[in-house]
Amino acid sequence: MPEGDTLHRIASALGPRLVGQPVRALVLRHQSIERLAGHLVTKVEARGKNLLVFFDEGTVLHTHLRMGGAWHLYGEHERWRRSPASATAVLAVPALVAVCFRAPVARLVRASLLAGDAAIGRLGPDLIAPAFDEAAALARLRRMAGREIGDALMDQQVVAGIGNVYKSEILFHERLDPFAPVSAFSDEELARLLVFARRIMVANATAKPHASGPGAHHGHTRTTREGARPGEGPLAVYRRAGEPCYDCGALLEMRRQGEARRSTYHCPRCQPPRRAAIREARA
Repeated sequence: MPEGDTLHRIASALGPRLVGQPVRALVLRHQSIERLAGHLVTKVEARGKNLLVFFDEGTVLHTHLRMGGAWHLYGEHERWRRSPASATAVLAVPALVAVCFRAPVARLVRASLLAGDAAIGRLGPDLIAPAFDEAAALARLRRMAGREIGDALMDQQVVAGIGNVYKSEILFHERLDPFAPVSAFSDEELARLLVFARRIMVANATAKPHASGPGAHHGHTRTTREGARPGEGPLAVYRRAGEPCYDCGALLEMRRQGEARRSTYHCPRCQPPRRAAIREARA
């Protein structure tokens, strides 16, 4: 599932191969963008779950993979591993072709307009970015006082990069009830949550892939369980509903959360409800 770490891995894989190269062709949703031919790729950057490819004439290619999209990098004459019909964006430079498959969001935008862009300009601090602003992230999270914390963490205007996997995993690690409002937690608890989220996401974003070749930047097993014992998986709770908790043995659960009804995995024993705090918040 593409979350912030996946996008940073993609940017790290594509950037060194594309930056400085002239565009031979750009095809967006099966339409050729001829005005970019000959222009240089100047930067490839991840912002949360978004990938941005900058060109020297001021245009940016913005893609968002949502649940099923992927970026692959191929040699000029190499056979693609997916059907060309599913290609959303194709960027060809000398000897290389970068292909984005099945991206629900793929568009061109002017770099000068990014700051005010509805999708990019409103993003919260990126947890993986070198200049991550913890104080700003905490302040944005605090503004979600009455919202369930598991739902608030998924709001990309609060912090950018967290998806279903990391939401469930970081809340379990910090033993926080996903269904209690943000107001139920202290600044110290929220700060520890952000620190752990950043540490584990950076570690996964920079880990070496297990394979090379097309799509190799996806060939990494995401790990959130530090110090896992033999026989334990790399994730503590995600997609493990009905299985015993590695720490206490209670059966893990999954509940839908928020307007989008996203899945939240948790341990009912390690993450006990904060009922008193919920009543206070409602009052």
